[in-house]
Amino acid sequence: MAFFENFTSVIRDKWLDYVRANRNWLEVQMRGTSVRTPEGGRRPSSFLILGVVNALEPKLSNLMTPFYQLNSDEDALVEVLGLNFDPEMVLDNGSVKQTIDASSEDDMPLLTDG
Repeated sequence: MAFFENFTSVIRDKWLDYVRANRNWLEVQMRGTSVRTPEGGRRPSSFLILGVVNALEPKLSNLMTPFYQLNSDEDALVEVLGLNFDPEMVLDNGSVKQTIDASSEDDMPLLTDG
């Protein structure tokens, strides 16, 4: 289970980096389509989140087929991956909840403009 917790932590950090880099267009997109989160915030649609994190983390694509075979509910998959939260609330608070090792940020490649 430690592997999966670490894996979801990496996915979460990459998702937050993506949101940070793309806040402007995500805000426009979420004016039309957003999902309520348990903490009372909002997030992009599950399909958008799953598409982005699969592009950002190629290892996730190996898990998506068995995940979808077990449960094809995209909202449940976002929940299992630990991404059912308001990314703006997390970024505005300056903290990343559920991060196992904060020093792992240094090992994570940054998104490029190219």
